[in-house]
Amino acid sequence: MQDDYCVLVRARSQQHPLLTWDQGYLPFLKPAPVVVHEPVKLKWGEPIPPRPVMVDHHSLPAPVVSTRVKEALEAVALRGVQLVPADVQAGDFVLRYWLVHMWKSIRCMDRNRSIFEASRSGLILLSIDKLFLDEAVLGETPLEERLVFRLAESVVHVFHRTVVERVLALSPPPEGLRFIPVSEWGDASGFR
Repeated sequence: MQDDYCVLVRARSQQHPLLTWDQGYLPFLKPAPVVVHEPVKLKWGEPIPPRPVMVDHHSLPAPVVSTRVKEALEAVALRGVQLVPADVQAGDFVLRYWLVHMWKSIRCMDRNRSIFEASRSGLILLSIDKLFLDEAVLGETPLEERLVFRLAESVVHVFHRTVVERVLALSPPPEGLRFIPVSEWGDASGFR
């Protein structure tokens, strides 16, 4: 089961801008769907690349995806995930993207096998060097409830291989994202 999951990270590129909120975002920090009446407002975050390139995935750190990736995710009928329209101020243009609000989280980090640094209280993870998922917890959760989820212990977005395959099957291949198998992922993976 461990091998069935990947962590979504942004592609290594100095041309793909980071995104930041251009409005309040506190409702998105709660583990629940949000009520939105208009697209959320995002903008480029610092440092802005000299020649920014908008791609299929940007990090908020919540995933922000293009319409075609959103459609691939919608086809799976993901539970605990809300695809929220997001208008990204990109220079002189406003581009429509989709915020992947993963309000479903699963506490499934195997603390005995994972290598991590925690705060003194042990309640906050400061870093994860090696992640092992607790297969007993995942086994108790129906597959349709764990196709895509956020790790409850940290801001880590986990995707089942069937969802990864669907996204990577897009033609042309999606840009700006990497799916790293959980067995190879750690906090420093985004820099390798």
